[in-house]
Amino acid sequence: MSNRSPLLNVIFQSLNKVTRNMLRDFGEIENLQVSPNSLEQFVSKTEKQINTSLINDLTKSRPEWGIKFNNDTDYVKDKYYWIVDSLNGRFNFLHGLPHFAISIAVELNNEILSTVIFDPLRDEFYFAEKGKGSFQHDRRIRVSKRNKLNSCVFSIFDENTLNDKNSKFNYVEKINILSQQSSSFTRSFGSSAISFAWLASGKIDCLFVNKLNKNQIACGELLIKEAGGYFTDLKYINAYNAQNDLLIGANPVLHKEILKTMNSKD
Repeated sequence: MSNRSPLLNVIFQSLNKVTRNMLRDFGEIENLQVSPNSLEQFVSKTEKQINTSLINDLTKSRPEWGIKFNNDTDYVKDKYYWIVDSLNGRFNFLHGLPHFAISIAVELNNEILSTVIFDPLRDEFYFAEKGKGSFQHDRRIRVSKRNKLNSCVFSIFDENTLNDKNSKFNYVEKINILSQQSSSFTRSFGSSAISFAWLASGKIDCLFVNKLNKNQIACGELLIKEAGGYFTDLKYINAYNAQNDLLIGANPVLHKEILKTMNSKD
């Protein structure tokens, strides 16, 4: 795999180490569906083992760096952090659905410098470093080049929160109207990390996510940006600095058109 810095090599090696056991455990899921309690314990054990392995490897390589997981909010200026999501798409994994990933990003002073998303079932590594482009293995990737919404593929992550009845905006209704008017298709994959990777590589054209915290967003924004895309909230604030609102990712042309429609009062 070309285009790998020493830092990326550290991340790839740590991810490769957990792959075999993770896939073995996923292969056992179907046999455990008859016992939900045992299944939950089994997946929790898998997730804990992944965390332990990644922490050991990352800490060993950069002992002075901090580590953040999904809900961690610690922040110290001028300190590097690993941001780890050890089982993105946990609900899919729990039900034997083949859409989940592991992601690791590197942050300094509230800015993502490197990111890796690993889809173990397809053995696909997606990665980016600031200013160096986005890649899948050794192939440069870019967002979709479609400049009209006709026949685009929309991806929505977590429809339930998008349709929050306590919100003054019914985002899912606007997205559905936008999709129907443009004869586009809507898909939900259940893994935000895979959706980020698929947007960056042009497999999907537009991405809508809501209520993700900063650590969940960390793996996606740089990958999408380095692939030529935009990923912001409705006020054009970059996703990583947005305030827990609806986020929209797409190429620059589609992004502008979608935000114009979503911000309309009609």
